[in-house]
Amino acid sequence: MNCDIEAVLELFEDREAYLRKLKKQTYESNTEACEGKYGTYMDNLIESVDKSDDRTATADSLALELASAVKDKYSKRGRIKSALLMDLNFMMIYYFFPYLLKIAGEHADTASLIAETVKKRWNEILGCNISYAPYEEIAAGFKKKLFGYF
Repeated sequence: MNCDIEAVLELFEDREAYLRKLKKQTYESNTEACEGKYGTYMDNLIESVDKSDDRTATADSLALELASAVKDKYSKRGRIKSALLMDLNFMMIYYFFPYLLKIAGEHADTASLIAETVKKRWNEILGCNISYAPYEEIAAGFKKKLFGYF
């Protein structure tokens, strides 16, 4: 595969900064930071699947590689501590999936295939039950202040 899995593992290394004091403004600026830092990886991921003869198999292979790499890196004796796993899940839900779907453009069907496949493999390998939503939906979910009050 021509996708550098190490790039997405770096995203997880930055998790404390991305999840600290998470509100609408910080979420928007963090997402912009992700674009600069991890955009090439996401573009390569979409391109790799989009140009493949068997898009489903390629997406599954990449999803398996990603979930396995995360499990290998963060597990001790085959298990990931629950607090760490929650942070990893949040990174996927708040940053990986929304950003992947946001940058897809004309390749939206490919990004959806990748997101669905990664979600399936992530849940299977890491024993989770996460889902995903587009960036706009997540950003809109943050409470807005009206006259300084929630």
